[in-house]
Amino acid sequence: MQYTQKHSMWVMLVVLGLLVSCGQSTPVVPTMTVAPSPTAEPTVAAGVSVNDVVLSGKKLAQVTTSLASLTLPKRELTVLTGDITHTLTFTVALDQQATADAVLHATANAKVNPVVRFDNSEIQQQIASLNTTVIATSGITVTQSDDPFNVQFVSDVAQTIDAKIAEQNVTSALATNAVTVTLPLLPAATPAKPSPAQLTAEIAKMADAWPGIVGVYVYNLDTDEVVTTLNEKSVFSGASVMKVPILVHAYSKIKAFDDTQTSWMHSMIIDSDNLAANKMLATSVDGDGTEAAYLGAQDMNKMFKALGLEHTYQNMPYEGSDFLIGVLKYDIVKGPKIDGPAPNTDADPMLRTTPAEMSKIFTELYHCSQGNGELLKLYPDTLNADRCSEMLALMHDNADNSRMMSGLPADAYVSHKSGWIEDMQADVGIVTTPDKQHFLMAIYVYRDLTENGGDLQDSVAGPVIGGFARLIYSAFVPQGK
Repeated sequence: MQYTQKHSMWVMLVVLGLLVSCGQSTPVVPTMTVAPSPTAEPTVAAGVSVNDVVLSGKKLAQVTTSLASLTLPKRELTVLTGDITHTLTFTVALDQQATADAVLHATANAKVNPVVRFDNSEIQQQIASLNTTVIATSGITVTQSDDPFNVQFVSDVAQTIDAKIAEQNVTSALATNAVTVTLPLLPAATPAKPSPAQLTAEIAKMADAWPGIVGVYVYNLDTDEVVTTLNEKSVFSGASVMKVPILVHAYSKIKAFDDTQTSWMHSMIIDSDNLAANKMLATSVDGDGTEAAYLGAQDMNKMFKALGLEHTYQNMPYEGSDFLIGVLKYDIVKGPKIDGPAPNTDADPMLRTTPAEMSKIFTELYHCSQGNGELLKLYPDTLNADRCSEMLALMHDNADNSRMMSGLPADAYVSHKSGWIEDMQADVGIVTTPDKQHFLMAIYVYRDLTENGGDLQDSVAGPVIGGFARLIYSAFVPQGK
């Protein structure tokens, strides 16, 4: 046994010697290491909540999920501009990461306020929209007068919001949960103008002072927008305003006028001559006399239908009753006693329109003069921009200055036509201001004969129509203080 041990040790020494001689290092026996324990994920302290949502014991992922379902109400902010108060509403967005961090670091039973964000673009849009209102309403007043039909808008220096400072103030107020903020104002670069709502309110006040029915239609021809209306669909007698459609109809049928026809047109528009109007109706169907004028009126009614007009028609030429009904026994179609929506007038059964529908004819005539619109589509062979401009130029020479024109300044360019009968007067016109604004106004006033003791005189109706015209014009061109 002793020999065997010595022999084994000798063998081991020999092997080690061989290894060393071969340049091999002594092998290292690895030692065992123990992995560290994982750090515990933090959880929310007991009783912690956000907007009554209790988050006790939840981990980060659970907190984030709970916060995702949190609904935040919009924030209302009272905004002061000068002495006017406004209310703006802003969308509130939750900052989930920042709120979750605050929840995880909160102490027991803490009520954590959600961390919120606001959209800068929304703030800018709200301020811009508010600024439009501020500019429109600041610097505008209405003259005071004992005469309810002598009122107009007056412009002082308008104000505008300082947008940069306003954005800073609103952002700061929202961030600090303030409920009120004041926005600084600067003088506006452009003059103030009343809003359509302001014009509508003043027209209504003026109409309340009239013992009857008032119809008004105001249209911005530059923007193709209705500015304001009052009883615009009520049916009124057509009267001599209908001579403008007669003019348009004649142009749509006749490519060139001779001197006689031109003189009839001038008498019809400038002097409001009824017989000249009948001659134009007759010549539009290549005829002469009252019967041809009747046929011309029927053909013109087709034009009204093509333009989509429901309550505008002329079923008999002017002053044609004695001959057509009394002599020839024509059965002339009459309109119904009550026609169109309330309020209703005692309209001529043969000759009717509404403020909106007559305005449609005038606006289409203006569009035609600009090289577009429905009239050019309906009558491409006879109407063009130059011929429609001729009609507007003739209407500018209208000799009636006692109605619409009595309320307008001398430097306003107006193409208009008025009309009057026993119980109703009207004036419709296209106005060009010195600063090249273009708009249409139609003004109709009706008064019941039996309730007001006789015919409606020019001395009564003229200043009233002029008063409405003055008010409407001042909405486009406010008078300076």
